Amino acid sequence: MPKLIPFCLCLLVLAACAAAEPETITVRETVIAELPVTVEVTREVVVEKPIEVTVEVEITREVEVTRLVEVEVEVPVTVTPTHTPVNSPTPSNTPTITPTPSNTPTPTPSFTPTPSPTATATPNVAATETVQAYGVLAAPKRDGFHTVGVEILPGKWRSSGTGANCYWARLDANQKILGNHYGRAGGTVNIRPSDFEVEFNGCGSWTYVEGEVPVLQADATDPKGDGFYTVGIEIAPGRWESTGTGSRCYWARLDGNQNILGNHYGNAGGSITIRATDYEVEFNECGTWEYRGP
Repeated sequence: MPKLIPFCLCLLVLAACAAAEPETITVRETVIAELPVTVEVTREVVVEKPIEVTVEVEITREVEVTRLVEVEVEVPVTVTPTHTPVNSPTPSNTPTITPTPSNTPTPTPSFTPTPSPTATATPNVAATETVQAYGVLAAPKRDGFHTVGVEILPGKWRSSGTGANCYWARLDANQKILGNHYGRAGGTVNIRPSDFEVEFNGCGSWTYVEGEVPVLQADATDPKGDGFYTVGIEIAPGRWESTGTGSRCYWARLDGNQNILGNHYGNAGGSITIRATDYEVEFNECGTWEYRGP
């Protein structure tokens, strides 16, 4: 019986096909899967993972440590009273030492003259040459170039000339002028130890006056004409009045480095107050200067 059922179905189909127009039948196959179904899912994941890097650095620092340790060392000194008596010759030596002091006074007077030659002899090796050189360096100078420290001493030098065409200049090693003067002779130049050389021309003789003791001369208050005058020696400080009548009177108060402390150029007949701290003054074409008092 079961075999007849498919056969019958076929007949019905054939009958239907004969009776009706042919049709196109689309058959979709449905597959029923049995559960559970295993599905493989692939997911791409980017994971950023920080990496900790440990760097090992070896630092070497050399430190020198100095420690000052004060150590007290106690040195035992054995004093045996027995040795003190044993040194009883010491009293005998005491008289021996006594002659030594007795001889000391004797040489002392005898040595008193001896040190004089000895001191002279010692400088003779080195200092005597210095003294001799000092004498040459400090000797009066005339016109020309003089190397400082070799031919001429640094310090103050005073001209003894009387002319009006005196020129001097202080120069460095490159012959650059550090200070100069042209005009009346009789003034002072202060040569520095750092100067290289000096030039003198038409100033007469130059005398070394560094360190001179200022002693007021007897004629320091007498009337003065043209020229340079050292304050406290050749001219008294105080008020001086010009008796001139010209219009080309020049006067100047100067310090020890020839820097101008005060000056005037113009009509004569005025007055000037010279300070005790001034080093020198210059008068030119002002007639005669008369002292009016402190």
